[in-house]
Amino acid sequence: MSSTRPELGWWMWGLVAFAVVVALSLAVTAPADVTLGIAEHQAAATAARVDEIHAQWHAGGVRPLAIFAMIGDLVFIAIYGWGSWLAGRSFVAMGGVVRITGAVVAAAAVVFVLTDYTETLLQLAQLLRDEGSDQLAGIAATARPVKVAAWIVTFLGVIAAWIIRRFAPTA
Repeated sequence: MSSTRPELGWWMWGLVAFAVVVALSLAVTAPADVTLGIAEHQAAATAARVDEIHAQWHAGGVRPLAIFAMIGDLVFIAIYGWGSWLAGRSFVAMGGVVRITGAVVAAAAVVFVLTDYTETLLQLAQLLRDEGSDQLAGIAATARPVKVAAWIVTFLGVIAAWIIRRFAPTA
């Protein structure tokens, strides 16, 4: 096993950024009359559904907060994606099972960044235009499950690689 330490700093800052983005997303649905949040916007696969969400955000006065939350998501994607890729690459340098896990994490980080930026930029474009688009909503909704899967792989993969490296007799 290598004595090299994994690069987890950016990944950990990415988790902090994730917590901030989650808090902002939850704040969008804080008013009692706003029941549709960022997650529903991400899943909205049609212009009609996006427009319904936008109308509720306007009525609840949270449209500016939703824009801010989506911009925050763009920052989170960069920090967490970069952190996951660096963590994965640092585990690759360690050999054994940790090397394989690190390679999977690094690859998943690339998939995460591409799909989450696709989803979020298309959402933000619709929000800034204040008009849903069947094409943009459909693409964003299609990217969402891939993004979620890639995020899970990066999150659990970094933890697994760290545990294996830390506690396994040979990694």
